[in-house]
Amino acid sequence: MTGHDAASNGRQVFRPRRVLAAAMAAAGLLWVAVLVYLLRFFDEVPLQTFLSAGFFVLFFAVSLTYYGRTLIVVDSRGITYRGMVRTRRFSFTDIRKLDVLPGPVTVYAVRGKAGLVHFTSFFRHHQQLARLLVERAGLGPTPG
Repeated sequence: MTGHDAASNGRQVFRPRRVLAAAMAAAGLLWVAVLVYLLRFFDEVPLQTFLSAGFFVLFFAVSLTYYGRTLIVVDSRGITYRGMVRTRRFSFTDIRKLDVLPGPVTVYAVRGKAGLVHFTSFFRHHQQLARLLVERAGLGPTPG
């Protein structure tokens, strides 16, 4: 289910675009292939080269995990943010503010009693999610 489709109980799920996870997986596989190639066909490759390739494998594995696992569930009582390593729950009454930082990638910061979670314009239907949070949390524009 996407954020655009609502179940009968009003539960909506918002995720990063799938193409991002696919791109991270492809890039990670490319760097794994580079490592295998270096190990099989070269005898005297500097350690820094192996470390650099290993860094990129790790970087794209972490990115894939982030884009594959992260989601925001909106239901009638609040939101649940599932990140790469933690899951946080906010009721709509706990949400104090939604900061929007425009740019090439828009960043939305949801500030609540218990802390902060964020999402970006890389999420499918991110504008709908932001409108839904403002509406259900009873947020309005702040002066100045």
